[in-house]
Amino acid sequence: MVTTSDTRSAATHDGEHWLAFTVLATAILEVVAPVVTINGPGSSPGAGSGPELLITPVGWAFSIWGVIYTLAIAQAVAVLVRGAHAVPRRLQVDLAVLYLGGAVWIVLAGLDSSLATAGALLVMFVAALDAVLTTARTTFEPGWFSVLTRAAVGLYAGWVTAAFFLNISTAMVDAGLVEADELPWQLVVLAVAAAVLLAVLVRTGGIVAYAVAGAWAMIGIAVTASQDGTTSILVAALVVVAALMATTTVWRLRAKRATSV
Repeated sequence: MVTTSDTRSAATHDGEHWLAFTVLATAILEVVAPVVTINGPGSSPGAGSGPELLITPVGWAFSIWGVIYTLAIAQAVAVLVRGAHAVPRRLQVDLAVLYLGGAVWIVLAGLDSSLATAGALLVMFVAALDAVLTTARTTFEPGWFSVLTRAAVGLYAGWVTAAFFLNISTAMVDAGLVEADELPWQLVVLAVAAAVLLAVLVRTGGIVAYAVAGAWAMIGIAVTASQDGTTSILVAALVVVAALMATTTVWRLRAKRATSV
């Protein structure tokens, strides 16, 4: 005899299964989006849609997207292998929004509108933060799946955090609010970005991949600064890198002590 409870359970399972497929589909979509945009090949979210700034990471830093995309697809496949129950529904929704936002960003970048791309990055930023915070408070099994999920979500969220401030900055320049070669306001943006990165890192208990992505962005900015001769940005970026690494180390040691007690 099939009960109402059984029917609801089956419907929930089907819904979670299709949500897992949606996450995989959107992860693949953002990878292929650059070759199908209406104006030809696009770029990746955070590559910047507008003028080069003093805080724009050096070009090779954006190669991190290859790792991010690979981990996103691998994690989505792993969820299907493990079963949709392996991750919270909230995380799956966050990831679907994040990946779809990445594809939309690429399309908007082809239209050469920094304001529109900043809007897309805002949606991605919110989804990424919720995803990494949800990941931090969730226990995943087995160990390899936990490592993969934390790496995939953490790396994406860390890079999007940095990318959000870059896109907001280019939008401000395009709107005529500030100049691309003015130093003071870009130091302020860098400081705010650093504060957000560190605050989220602490809230997540020191997710390593999040710190790595943030540090990678800052290293890219430091290289640009060394090439431009902007010593203050170079020093500031390197200080942020050190702060991210130190914070991560402290939280990982704290977690290790807690588990050993």
